[in-house]
Amino acid sequence: SSGINAEYGGQDQQLHLTFMDVEQAKEALGGVVLEIQDLARNVVTGCTITTSLDEAFAGVDIAILIASVPHLKGMERADLLAANTKIFRATGEALERVAKRDIKVLVVANPCNTNALVTAKYAPSLSPTQFTGLSMLDHNRSVSQVAMKLGRRPAEVHNVTIWGNHSHTMYPDVTHAVISEDNGKLSYVSELVENEWTRGDLVKVIRGRANDIIGRRGMTTMSTGQAIADHLRDWVFGTPSEQHVSMAVPSTGEYGIPPGVFFSHPVKVSKEGKVEIVSGLQLNSFTHERLQESYRELRDEADLALKLAAQH
Repeated sequence: SSGINAEYGGQDQQLHLTFMDVEQAKEALGGVVLEIQDLARNVVTGCTITTSLDEAFAGVDIAILIASVPHLKGMERADLLAANTKIFRATGEALERVAKRDIKVLVVANPCNTNALVTAKYAPSLSPTQFTGLSMLDHNRSVSQVAMKLGRRPAEVHNVTIWGNHSHTMYPDVTHAVISEDNGKLSYVSELVENEWTRGDLVKVIRGRANDIIGRRGMTTMSTGQAIADHLRDWVFGTPSEQHVSMAVPSTGEYGIPPGVFFSHPVKVSKEGKVEIVSGLQLNSFTHERLQESYRELRDEADLALKLAAQH
């Protein structure tokens, strides 16, 4: 859409889009390409449709991994992980074979933290830092909730953090979030709203938001698409110097999370696209407990997923 031009460097930026899916979805992908043509945007120079992972990943600068097996009624957690680890092991192996050595890989498909871990595991010649998981959707949701609570615009809310696994244990944290005033002054959100809301209603809304939307309209395509664009804009062009955003990235040991775990953290990104976890934030005991709760869930999920992946 018109937003593509703004997010990726203006009218002079050119993109070639490659869409990959299973054979049964090939006709539907053709419909997607027709709609992209109908947008009449200079930014898109062409589209390719393929059912081959190797063809999809060869030569691309950014790979966005969207599809996974959904959690169907009656499906056990182990069955869900087994189906998805097979997909993401094959994806990692294809990236290992054909991907550019500086590719950026964004994992959207859930469970995105664990899917990112499995994909990176099977692309060992790539750095784990070239893989990220999407927590920007929950970041944006949290920004919106804070803005509505305070009667402000979302653009005035900064430094919200989404911690942890993309699951019912993720924790939206506004402890270090600020509101920018017209006079340049910054006010801490935590001083403007009560703890009962930040630790109660906000957490409940963010954790349940996807189910609420899907229950009403069956999908979250608009907000997910915007979150992907926001994530990639920050990863490619960097974040404002005094602001951080949320990404699921490999931990380097901060905040009691062991190294190597794909965990949503507050991050800053340089203009060259280097992602760094924000260190030194003071966490209260409540927040620390939420991080450990999410880590324990993610650790167990990741251990099972890697065992299952090794069996394929």
